[in-house]
Amino acid sequence: MIALINCIRQKLGRVPTLYSLILYGSLVRGDFVPGTSDVDFFIVLEDGAEPEEVLSKVRPPLEECSKDLEPAEVDIAWEWLSNLRDPLNLGYPYKFLTIYQADFRENHVVVTGEEVVELLPEYRIEGVLPKRLEVILGNLERDLSSGNLKMLHILAGETARLMAFLHGSSLRKEDVLGKLEELGDEDALKIYRSYLAGRKKEFSGEFLREFVLKELRKIKGFTPRLPS
Repeated sequence: MIALINCIRQKLGRVPTLYSLILYGSLVRGDFVPGTSDVDFFIVLEDGAEPEEVLSKVRPPLEECSKDLEPAEVDIAWEWLSNLRDPLNLGYPYKFLTIYQADFRENHVVVTGEEVVELLPEYRIEGVLPKRLEVILGNLERDLSSGNLKMLHILAGETARLMAFLHGSSLRKEDVLGKLEELGDEDALKIYRSYLAGRKKEFSGEFLREFVLKELRKIKGFTPRLPS
């Protein structure tokens, strides 16, 4: 991770209107798996910035410096600075800023620019869960209509992880797997194990659709147990 950060700092240079560039997720958390995990970046832009202009400057060094890690993808999320005062209702409600915000707070590194966690409101899970379910359902409809089997597998894996999280798991892959084993949900286990084995695409779209809908029905109205 240190080599990645040093590489980015060396190659990126100063980018006008870039407020902060943050590395977060599995690489920082310590459960990154080559070929399976993404390298996750969050870009915060000064208000009024042109996103595509900044991304065109930032993306090449991020991808170049990450390639030796063999990520499944280099994922770059972005948001305007003023939207951080309420990510749930302003801009896009990224899961790492809303329902999984505690993990983001603990597992992130500012590569360049300013710290942002002090700007974020701390949400109660009960307050952000309905929006997260709406996003999952919207993505399910989109992926089904486009026939995007890859994204359906990712969405089903995320649904299994959310299920484990709401039952008290952290986001560490081994913790999620252990919680799903404890819960005894065979479909969730099959889907999550497939994800861990290089994001295999081995299920039909109909199976994945029914799994997501089944699990969301269970989650609706669920009272979460927070990780200790």
